[in-house]
Amino acid sequence: MSKDAYISRVIKSAVIIVLFAVANPTYAELVTPSSRVSSVLNVRAEPSASSDIVGTLALGEYAVLSDSLARWHHIVLSDGTTGFVSKSWSALVADIRLGTWNIKKLGHGTSKDYPAVAEIINSHFDVLTVIEVMQKSQGHPGYDALIQALGPSWAGLVTSSPRPNTAAGDAEFYAVVYRPTILRPCEGSAGLEYFNDNDGGPDGTGNDNFVREPAFGCFETLSESGLKGWDFVLAGYHATWADGDTSRIASEVGHLGDVYSAMRAAYPGELDLFIAGDFNLVPSDLDGLVAASDMTVGTGSTLNTKGERTTNLYDHLLVFDRAASEELVLKAQVLDVRGYAPSPKLFYQTISDHLPITGYFLRHAEDDD
Repeated sequence: MSKDAYISRVIKSAVIIVLFAVANPTYAELVTPSSRVSSVLNVRAEPSASSDIVGTLALGEYAVLSDSLARWHHIVLSDGTTGFVSKSWSALVADIRLGTWNIKKLGHGTSKDYPAVAEIINSHFDVLTVIEVMQKSQGHPGYDALIQALGPSWAGLVTSSPRPNTAAGDAEFYAVVYRPTILRPCEGSAGLEYFNDNDGGPDGTGNDNFVREPAFGCFETLSESGLKGWDFVLAGYHATWADGDTSRIASEVGHLGDVYSAMRAAYPGELDLFIAGDFNLVPSDLDGLVAASDMTVGTGSTLNTKGERTTNLYDHLLVFDRAASEELVLKAQVLDVRGYAPSPKLFYQTISDHLPITGYFLRHAEDDD
């Protein structure tokens, strides 16, 4: 790439990132019908009461706030429909955006666009599991570079060793990055701990049910004044690829029920248990393997070498007890953030071969477990 072409690419990336930062506020909010609404709130095609109705919001339903005008909120409904609701008939609710992202061999090579990766995370998440944090020279330079790029408004946890527990180039750590003003590790928690499985190292013992056994940690939400809210246990998981053999992948994923048991044993009484990561299975192949709810919608969370979306939805948010986790009000959705790169192909080359997913939780809710 010539010097002029490189400078042009950097400028284009900066412009795109600024535009997305404006359209996606750092601290997002949800929109719901206000107490004035008795049945449903109409969603209009334009910011005018005379424009067409393109959808509705029922009492207790939520939409993502995109922007606000003088008298209207611009929103995105759960099915992706965009429209406007009157500020007089709606209310804003603080949320937590929780998800996962496989950032494609984070720490390998020199082409990763860390500023763009950080801007995507900053614009669309409050907490996420980071998948494919690669081991290199006994460390995790990709994770370290990401934390530096995110800056002081973010914090993170990373596992103490990779899986498999070797010095091989394909060994991976798990990480969770989060906004410390919105949540923090639970008091007395031990960071990220692995599910008890053979670690794949030369001294590993016992059953080796996972190539990369999940790692989990406890987190508690914070109010704007710093008071503790509700808590949850979050695990990161990267399923074996097994050369694309679905039956072998499914066999490994089927052991996630044991992981949920370990999460419950580590945090007795906790029912808000989430596993977020790259399962290498589409929803139809994942269905029925684990006694948990796949709270993920959409398609195409993976990209081909041209940066085009495939039909594979491999990235998922699993919720152990949907009835107990009422804080989740909008299912995890695939975020098409390829516009943060000058082209889809450059997104694939410099950012990732996966798109992130995020679910929307209420920030302020009663801790019911």
